[in-house]
Amino acid sequence: VLYTLCQDYWPESAKNADEDYKKQVLTLVQERMKYLAELPELTNFFFDEPTPDLELITSNKQLKKLDNDRIKELLERSKQCLGQSNFTHEDIQERLNQLLDQTGEKPAVVFSLIRIATTWAPASPQLNTSLAVLGKQTTLSRIQKTIDLLT
Repeated sequence: VLYTLCQDYWPESAKNADEDYKKQVLTLVQERMKYLAELPELTNFFFDEPTPDLELITSNKQLKKLDNDRIKELLERSKQCLGQSNFTHEDIQERLNQLLDQTGEKPAVVFSLIRIATTWAPASPQLNTSLAVLGKQTTLSRIQKTIDLLT
């Protein structure tokens, strides 16, 4: 029912997207969505390459404590770690937990950084499921673009 109600509210970038993909995205954002009109803002990064905004990193409470080299190092390690995943949401979560152990960083640091690098949004649905829906290639590509942007 919700999917049918949302038909006129998807972002323009979702126009030609696969119906099953749109249903996966909707499942992720439905709890955050209070009004149908919020759908484009909550989902656009799933369908279109987001515009980087480094202020999301520099203004983040956890990330602004890190220098540029540490941020790049964490992104490189994230890319390496996620590159070994089969990209089910369970495996992604397991890899992210391993990454926390390896880096000694808190979830608020690592998960915020990966979320920003892959969505360039101030908030997103649960990280492991969002990455699973985005897919491995898109996730790794966006992390690399963020590394390049910081270089």
